[in-house]
Order: sequence, then structure tokens, then C-alpha cells
Amino acid sequence: MEDFDYSIKYTETEEIAVKECNKIEKIRARLYSLGLIGAHTNGNCFGSISTRYNKNKSSFVITGLNTGEFPKLNPNYYSFVKKFDYEKKKMFCIGSSKPSNQWLLHSYLYDLDSQIKAVIIINNERVWDYMINNEFLKIDYSNLENCKAVENIYKNIDCFLNNSFLIDGNDFSIVAFGKSLSETEKALYNIIKKVLKS
Repeated sequence: MEDFDYSIKYTETEEIAVKECNKIEKIRARLYSLGLIGAHTNGNCFGSISTRYNKNKSSFVITGLNTGEFPKLNPNYYSFVKKFDYEKKKMFCIGSSKPSNQWLLHSYLYDLDSQIKAVIIINNERVWDYMINNEFLKIDYSNLENCKAVENIYKNIDCFLNNSFLIDGNDFSIVAFGKSLSETEKALYNIIKKVLKS
């Protein structure tokens, strides 16, 4: 997933939001062990996790760029997205690492509903196939630069009753979100359980 034509204003700093990073890391370690976050043989990394930093703002902490290959991440491998401007196509971030190139989709979801506190993106062909064959919500990859892309699919739907969707045309990507990191992780496992029973 690319950064499209957004201008990223990155300021390198020491590790940030250590508490949030450690919360993410517990879940990331489990997803990494299942192969849902990682790196392909060609070196391309996949998967990302974030959590909202302040309940009243859209800032968030997210796994860093090209970190999928590492089984464990310390806070130096996380980034803090401070703010973004869709109209001017600018994003401002700080930390020891630049953010995952999936940051834009994370930001859309935090803007969708203030109760959304966590976002997880994984990759798995079998789960993706199950979701597309069972008519889960989906977004076309080519539409992701449109800041209304996520809003449009949830226009007449309760997002918390339908808190997962797939990205069509992008390497079997699956997205889940929720009111907490644990709720978001559980949403993914509920889908995986259905896949294993199918």
C-alpha cells in the first residue's frame, strides 16, 4: 500500500508514546506468530497496527515503515501520526521511525467515528478468499486515496456491527477496527474461526 501523493512531514525524535507502543506490541507478537503480519520472500512487508493516542483527537501511534520482517518491535520502531490534512494532502508525524505506508487507511477509520480506538491490517489469502466469497464489505484499492472511501461503505451501516472489510486489489489485505485493541483483535479471530470451520 503506497503513500500515494501525500506529503509526509516527518520529524525524527526519540521513542514516543511508549505505553501505547507496548500495548500494540503484545497483539502484534501474536499476529506475527500466526503469519498475519510479516514480510514476503521478496522483502515486501505486510500488516500494521495502530491505536488512537487521544480520545478527542485523530492522532495515533502506528507500527513503523517496513517493520513486518521483525518478530519483535521496541518503541523505536513505532511512529506517532500527529495530524493530517486531506485537502492539502499533508501528514505530520514524529518518532524514531516513519509510519507504516498504510497510515492513510488508519487515519480514515479514526475520522469515521471517535469511538474507534484501534485499527489492525493483516494479510492472508485464505481469510481474504473467505471474506470475498461471503460478501464482506470491501474497498477497491484504487479508491483508497479518496478520503470518502471508508465513509462511503459505512454510509448506512453501523460500523461497529460490521467492523471488518477487505481491500480488493491489494495483496489479500484485511482490515479490522474497534473500540479497543483487544476488541479489534477479537474481530479478526472471529473471522478466522469461521474460515477454519468452512
